[in-house]
Amino acid sequence: MPGTFLTRLLCATALLAVPAAAMAQETRAEETIYVTAARTPLAADDATTSISMLDAAMIEARSGVFIADILRAIPGLAVSRSGTAGALTQIRARGSEANHVLVLIDGIEAASPFTGEADFARYAFDDLASIEVARGEQSALWGADAIGGVIALRSALPEQGREAALRLEAGSFGTTRLSARLGKALERGYVAAGVGAFETDGIDVSGLGGERDGYSNRSANLQAGHELGDAIRIDTALRWVGYDTASDADTDYDGRLDNTGDHRRGDQILARAALSLDQQVGELALAHEFAVQWTDDVSRSFDGTARTALSQGQRSQTHYQLTGLWSAGESEHRLTGLVEYERDETRNDAGAGSLANQRQDLSSTAFAFDYGLGRGPLDLTASARHESNQRFEDALTWRAGLAWSFDGLGGRLRISGGEGVKNPGIFELFGYFPAYFIGNPGLKPERSRGWELGWEQALAGGRGHASAVWFQSELTDEIYTDFGVFPATARNATSRSDRSGLEFEAGWDVTDTVAVFGSATLMDSDQGGAAEIRRPERLASLTLDWHPDASWSASLTLDHTGEQLDTDFGTFQDVTLDAYTLVGGQLRWGGRQGVELYLRGENLLDEDYQDVFGYHTPGRAVYLGLRLRHG
Repeated sequence: MPGTFLTRLLCATALLAVPAAAMAQETRAEETIYVTAARTPLAADDATTSISMLDAAMIEARSGVFIADILRAIPGLAVSRSGTAGALTQIRARGSEANHVLVLIDGIEAASPFTGEADFARYAFDDLASIEVARGEQSALWGADAIGGVIALRSALPEQGREAALRLEAGSFGTTRLSARLGKALERGYVAAGVGAFETDGIDVSGLGGERDGYSNRSANLQAGHELGDAIRIDTALRWVGYDTASDADTDYDGRLDNTGDHRRGDQILARAALSLDQQVGELALAHEFAVQWTDDVSRSFDGTARTALSQGQRSQTHYQLTGLWSAGESEHRLTGLVEYERDETRNDAGAGSLANQRQDLSSTAFAFDYGLGRGPLDLTASARHESNQRFEDALTWRAGLAWSFDGLGGRLRISGGEGVKNPGIFELFGYFPAYFIGNPGLKPERSRGWELGWEQALAGGRGHASAVWFQSELTDEIYTDFGVFPATARNATSRSDRSGLEFEAGWDVTDTVAVFGSATLMDSDQGGAAEIRRPERLASLTLDWHPDASWSASLTLDHTGEQLDTDFGTFQDVTLDAYTLVGGQLRWGGRQGVELYLRGENLLDEDYQDVFGYHTPGRAVYLGLRLRHG
């Protein structure tokens, strides 16, 4: 009964809550700047697509360690974690697949070159300034991996003088957490560095009463920028993530986990350097950017102490981007051109003589443009991209949008649509475990076409904002795993996948000390008339943030995931996973300047739930932490 009451309360509040977009203690005003909307800084009021921004205040109010749990606040995003911390964690946007979402960390593509998917189990960062999420088909701007949306994580940079922060935390399940950051704003640049460590004994994911499946995560990042002249600057970013995760496996292939000594170690390095030049040619403002980025992703699998597999993938990307801004009468124009080259190289080693041993590569070249027009209450956008791929036919993707502001009502109407593609991944094309799964080099790229209609409303004298979006998308040639043959293989579906739904996002600075923000999603996703797995039809989130005085503050989060289908791989039959609501909270005390003690909790109602069938999840957890800040 308590769970039912909380579910109803959460859904009602998220659906009816009046005001502001998903940001803590400030509304989405003109100073809110997006990057995912146009590949160049763009005021929120000029965007024509659905974008949500979580600023540093909201990230703190959400109080989660892992980015995936913070992202539960965003409408349209469903989280699937295969058990405990460190297990495979996927994000599905608007019913798309997990590898349909492009993830950028400081502008660097973070997806594995093998799967084309970012595993959010790795991302436990404590140095983020913002998280930006663009939903819907974004391939015209961001390429083939952005068929369902873009998630952009941006690290915090020092604003003035020296800045330093240290966090120490310990609590349930033998969990410890440490992070430290240093930064300095220079006369003509900046430098910032950070390290993080997270470790937990975890739980027994199989639920059979065996050993716990633990997880450890280490990370380090460095950013630096320098102005070489009045209009020239260079920006660099480097991040390393290392992890070691234990897991249980299905050793007798009956579709149920067994207690095993399996574990996986991995390292990911992300690097980027960008040279920028700003020019003024008469009334035309030009911004040039030349950037190179590199991703190295290594994963090693073990059975006890014996290594069973090694996978290494590298992605290199180079692009040149030119943006022009000019005015003509009452009209403001923006035009961006892009040339981009990307190459993925992978190596798989499963031991001497293994049929899984292989080296593969994929490369592509793309040309794209994005145009924006602002004239009074009207905003127009149009994007197109032509991509030539080494193994597939050339692809043309597009996106267009229109928005009209009704100043008398304080509202804004948006309509946009687009088409995106997703190329098959290395494993789908060439396989990875020939005894049980073989690749299919004949796969075709997936293609999605969709549109959305949205309304944004400012309320309460600018202290609040609400939005509602109706969206529809259809996916053709969806890639799926065919378990009806042995070995299993990847195929293109012959039927169409249809996704549609409503998204609500709202918030309100109730007083100078209390803020509330929330979201809700009602969604249908089916393949050939049958509901697709791991796509809950109902999602909702609510966050309350309270700052009564300079010493005390608190936050409360409620995240609801509705019923969803999954597959029982023992019988290959669909099963229904129960709906659940996760309640979290944090109480903070800062008695002295720069010193903060806090107590935070996760799954406070000790909800028994599953995101993935057969994988058990942690119960109630409480953590005590200390944070020191300077600057």
